[in-house]
Amino acid sequence: MSQRVTIAVPESLFARLQPVKHQFNISAICQEALEMAITYEELKVQVTEQDNLVERLQTEKKVLLNKVRQEGFELGIRSSAKLSYKDFRHFERVQSLAVALDEDVLDYLWTFLNLKDYPEQARLNDADFTYLLEVDPQSRISFAQGWIDGVLSVWQTIKTQVENPQ
Repeated sequence: MSQRVTIAVPESLFARLQPVKHQFNISAICQEALEMAITYEELKVQVTEQDNLVERLQTEKKVLLNKVRQEGFELGIRSSAKLSYKDFRHFERVQSLAVALDEDVLDYLWTFLNLKDYPEQARLNDADFTYLLEVDPQSRISFAQGWIDGVLSVWQTIKTQVENPQ
């Protein structure tokens, strides 16, 4: 059984939400964010208890990979303005292959964004991710998968308008 929770958001965020709120499940997004915040707080408690180090580290890794994927998703949305119709169609066709990406995918992504003249300084919001992407192959893959998902979320929003102009 689900329980209702009321949240308050700043007026500026509420105003930004209004034109796009029909494009996603606000409840699911809030649930996921709350889940991550609770998990984070639970992890802090576990650190002091040291009961199950492996479980705690696996959970931390999961949270971190979710954040990395979210960074990639946000970059996908931001960089979509530089993509062509052909690019969107290509990524739509290869989306199912994204589960089989290898650790070199980030090099290809950066090269692709360079070709599209997408500024390097606008690629990562969190400088800590630069180091993580350099040292962890799984993070590079997760970031690139998030990027593809972000690009395709934009494409799904505009696809009908592009394919069937009025």
